[in-house]
Amino acid sequence: MTVSRTEALASARKLCRTLMSAPAPQIRAQTIFAELARAKGWTPAHQALIAAFGEWLASRPPPSALKTRCEALLAAIG
Repeated sequence: MTVSRTEALASARKLCRTLMSAPAPQIRAQTIFAELARAKGWTPAHQALIAAFGEWLASRPPPSALKTRCEALLAAIG
């Protein structure tokens, strides 16, 4: 199911706010990526930023870096 860009951003922001209190922050960050990746309406530049975020997550970054990177991504695309 695809969602709009606006819906994906709202959902991702909500997930990002509670990222560090989640039992598994890495999984929460992957959920943020999935929400953004399935949305329609991104510009090619935004799609590239979202893809780069997904690649970064695949490298298994430390949990302490997740929130900062998620917030930076949302600021860049939102």
